[in-house]
Amino acid sequence: MIRLLALLLALPFALALGIPNILSFTSSDSALTFASSSSALPILIDSHDSEALHIAVATFAEDVLRVTGIRPEIHSDVLPNGTSSAVIAATIGSALMKRVKRRSVPTLSGSQAQTPLVGGSGGPGGSGSELEGKWEAYDVRVLEQPLDGLKEAIVITGSDRIQRGTIYALYTLSELMGVSPWYWWADVPVKSHDNVAFPRDKVLQHGEPTVKYRGFFLNDEQPVLWNWAKGYFKMGDKPPFQVGMYEKVFELLLRMRGNYLWPAMWASMFGVDGQDVANGLPAKATPGPNQALAEKMGVVMGTSHHEPMSRNQKEFDTFGHGDWSFTSNEDFLKEFWRYGAERAKGLETVYTVGMRGNGDLPLDGANTSILQTITHSQQAILKQVLGKSDLKDVPQMWAMYKEVMGYFANGLEVPDDVTPLLADDNWGNLMAVMPEDRNHSAGGGVYYHADYVGDPRDYKWINTVPLPKMWEQMNVARSFKTNNIWILNVGDLKLLEVPLEYFMDLAYDSDRWPRDSLLEYLSERAQRDFGSNSPSEEIARIMLTYSTYASRRKAELVDPESFSLINYDEFHTIVEDWERLEARATAVYDGLPEESKVPFYELIYVSIRLQANLNRLYLAAAKSNLYATQGRTAANVFAQEAMDLFERDIDLTEEFHNMLGGKWRHMLSQTHIGYQYWQMPVRNSLPPLSFVSKRSHSYDHGKIVHVRYTVENSLGAWPGDNKHNSLLGYNSPDPTLEPMDPYGRRRWVDVGSGGHENVNFTAKSDSTWLKAEPSHGLIRGDGTTDARVWISVDWDKLKGESGVLEGHIALSSTDGTSTIITVPINNYTAPPSDFHGAVQGDDYVAIEAAGFQVSKPAKLDGGEYSWGEIPFFGRTKSAVSVYPVGGYEFPLGQGPSLRYDFWVTNIPSDGIVNVTLHLSPSLNFVLGKFLAVGVQMDDSPPVRIEPVPAAPLGSLPDDWEEVVANEIREVKLEMKLSKSDIGAGKHSLTLWGVTTGVVVERVLIDMGGIQRRGFSYLGPPESVVV
Repeated sequence: MIRLLALLLALPFALALGIPNILSFTSSDSALTFASSSSALPILIDSHDSEALHIAVATFAEDVLRVTGIRPEIHSDVLPNGTSSAVIAATIGSALMKRVKRRSVPTLSGSQAQTPLVGGSGGPGGSGSELEGKWEAYDVRVLEQPLDGLKEAIVITGSDRIQRGTIYALYTLSELMGVSPWYWWADVPVKSHDNVAFPRDKVLQHGEPTVKYRGFFLNDEQPVLWNWAKGYFKMGDKPPFQVGMYEKVFELLLRMRGNYLWPAMWASMFGVDGQDVANGLPAKATPGPNQALAEKMGVVMGTSHHEPMSRNQKEFDTFGHGDWSFTSNEDFLKEFWRYGAERAKGLETVYTVGMRGNGDLPLDGANTSILQTITHSQQAILKQVLGKSDLKDVPQMWAMYKEVMGYFANGLEVPDDVTPLLADDNWGNLMAVMPEDRNHSAGGGVYYHADYVGDPRDYKWINTVPLPKMWEQMNVARSFKTNNIWILNVGDLKLLEVPLEYFMDLAYDSDRWPRDSLLEYLSERAQRDFGSNSPSEEIARIMLTYSTYASRRKAELVDPESFSLINYDEFHTIVEDWERLEARATAVYDGLPEESKVPFYELIYVSIRLQANLNRLYLAAAKSNLYATQGRTAANVFAQEAMDLFERDIDLTEEFHNMLGGKWRHMLSQTHIGYQYWQMPVRNSLPPLSFVSKRSHSYDHGKIVHVRYTVENSLGAWPGDNKHNSLLGYNSPDPTLEPMDPYGRRRWVDVGSGGHENVNFTAKSDSTWLKAEPSHGLIRGDGTTDARVWISVDWDKLKGESGVLEGHIALSSTDGTSTIITVPINNYTAPPSDFHGAVQGDDYVAIEAAGFQVSKPAKLDGGEYSWGEIPFFGRTKSAVSVYPVGGYEFPLGQGPSLRYDFWVTNIPSDGIVNVTLHLSPSLNFVLGKFLAVGVQMDDSPPVRIEPVPAAPLGSLPDDWEEVVANEIREVKLEMKLSKSDIGAGKHSLTLWGVTTGVVVERVLIDMGGIQRRGFSYLGPPESVVV
């Protein structure tokens, strides 16, 4: 595909993603009006084109009705006498299109030229000849006198025998008119127009898609999709997933320019449901209503990764005999599979081959030989049933999922006419790509997840998919020519609309959406779905920020211990992040017109509100539990807050379910609070909460007290004994804070109720340069007015002072308690004015990966490579990786490089620092090779790092569960600074590109401050950069 030309930026904004809206909505001589509020041009079709195209034309006519209020008439083969203008929609090989004379309408300047708007690989030309033999390409233009007696027409021409090229052209025009693919599934309002016209001097065209078979998998459908379909389609006791639902699903798939579907299968039989099987299956294999509908609408059907030969697992569970074992039940399984092949004969199908165990488990007794024998047997059945001597024109797929990937990596022979579908690790990290040295005729494919049931935790509630990571991983797949099939596990579909369409758009035209295009992509989506006057860039930034926050740690994995309450103010900061995002989304929601509020709510707003509420809940629970150990009455306050927020989760859920008359009832029914292990809980349950006695008080060695002092970086509490106050846990000294310096953060001390009486407190500094704010306050006995005292330094008052200083804050309360807080000070000299980089503060340097000072490209085998930023990638800001992607490997220290300059103010005596790289959880996807990157400190020799631990080929490394749960891989190494004999100075850390696929998010250099503080989930905040 090719990227849109710069000249197109002057055209009206896109309504179809990635395509400038060339349609005119006013009448003019330069464009042919095909619909208005008073009339519509008739549509001419070929009666011998497929039913799929006829259905799409009828749907397009309905779209015109939605937009203008007028439905165009549809005619087969000939138009009524006297027709002067029309729309012609047919395939390049149809009898109708062979009659079309492809002469362009003269432009206003008299030129015969027309400007193509979208080009794909092998973009079609004006004669239409370049469409012949192409897969799903199309061309739309105005032609003069295309048929005898017809003055002019908008001619929509598509390639391929199922006519999906023409279908995509029609649905693209629908989008440009103002009918979103999500008009039904997300209730996006249709834009009304009094006039819709196609410019005479423009061409709308697209070549072959990036990926041949592109689609999604409805999966993990209980309890949500199952109960929704039962209710919405009034299915009673009948299987709920029948033509009523699939008609909506297939239309959505085609509107997104997809073509391939795996149907829901937990408790469904796609090829059977809707038939009367009270007395068993029909003796003659007969497609069920769902299969027939898919064929009518032009959808390629498959079955999931573990369901061979076009039969769902439930068919075997219902009608099968014996064990699901080829070794002990070969004869029955062959007949079972034969029936599936016979039933799908004549229907456009990608046949799943191979075999896993029953229930999507490893197959008992499996080995390479058995699996190859099974696949050869299945192929023999296909040849017999389809009457073919070879299967090169029969789409087949063998999913390399979990343990099967191990067989593939170790030499499993996949027939050349079968596409190996290479699965991710279920958490969005590719396990393998097609080997560069393997010229496999059927190409390779990817099975990717936006929903999952399994270790380390189910994630199926709402969208937690990081869109930049999806781009990065699918770009890897495409770069290694793993692009014959892409399929996304999309769970219940609802609440995953955004990652689903992004996946489909990448699969359709990857070139249109490069590394830095996500903001543009989502802005265009906002324009399309929420209106041209919507704050589209702000909405896009909200969506990307949501993607970052939601994927830091999946909602099902978050609990009261996920984030630190005492270090870097982390838990509070994360909740504040969500609250700021919620406030931004609320401002957008409030400003949208009423008709746009519903889709904004469904696609974005409800997920933000639910996530913000969930994180508040866990913060409240965390405070309840910690504060109880510290004797703070506020434990009760936050326990109650957690219970209130738990109820609000239900309130938000019911609000969603009740909208639009209950259209989406059950779509938010997925349990998500109270996980005990990987499997979803049967019911939401609050995490453990802690309470303290409301009417009692605390003791300080027998003395009754009503206040508690707690400090940053400590779980302890003063006065009195607490196991965290000192090593002994009793007779502990007053607290000392972490040293403060000009480039570090301020500190805090909490003053909280420790009894039932009200008290007043004061905080006094013994130095003019040391501040404590607020300096006094009232602490109520019910714990509702606990105060956080912020401690900061007025560094201007310390000018001329250097070295290590010390100040003190005296805390005292009217109950007679007092504590002295010691505040060590390191008043470091500022870097020189010509230094640019990060500065050590709080005894560490934390650098975002895109915050480098120097980037140098490198050449290898005639190609040039460099580090590039992936905006919004990862848990904080963005990430960097080497591009273009490929199978290269640079000698250490000779690849592209990034240099990070930092200023050290306090070097350890031995010059040793601990360096931590935060990397994406990518796996060693080039089979037999390790991802690698070089790290160099100052002028020392670079060190080669292979971040992903060794594991048997096709298997996951031992640290995999922790890494994917945290959505980060931490690589730690000790490095020695040069110039360790001086107290301050400039140093540099350099990253060297070695292999493709290493994605760096952050660089941490610890002089002791990170280690002393201990746990935090995200790590320290970014250092000051000068």
